[in-house]
Amino acid sequence: MTGWILSIVGMVLMVTLIEVMLPDGETSKYVKGVVSLMVVYVVLIPIPHFLNAKIDINTFFNFSEERYQINSSFIQIIKEDKQSYLSEELMSIFRREGLEASGSVFLNGSDEITIVLVSCITEEKDHAIELTMKTLGIKEDKIVIHEVAT
Repeated sequence: MTGWILSIVGMVLMVTLIEVMLPDGETSKYVKGVVSLMVVYVVLIPIPHFLNAKIDINTFFNFSEERYQINSSFIQIIKEDKQSYLSEELMSIFRREGLEASGSVFLNGSDEITIVLVSCITEEKDHAIELTMKTLGIKEDKIVIHEVAT
């Protein structure tokens, strides 16, 4: 590490000396470009050494549980918004297809669909199930149908 710091100090002195001695002109910009590349090289020399070392991110950041708390009310609001969005999307598709049906989507704690309640007339039951499975990407066993007689 001290060798690296000494290299940087030596490079700074060399760059200063070169800039003082270098005359103005076309070649000066090329010499400065080469010197700049050498400075970058000297600064980047220790990076492979650091990458081989095992770095524990917890030494830089303290991710202990007592410092961070889960905001369960915010998570619940997000879950309810998602349920509402999925329910509205399902009902929109029912209306677009001309079905007299409504649907409610319910999620579990990990935001997976646990059950979908669909209310429709008996004649539209099969079509409502098909649209629900297609729209939400779920299996038929998660759909509960409430048939309404006409």
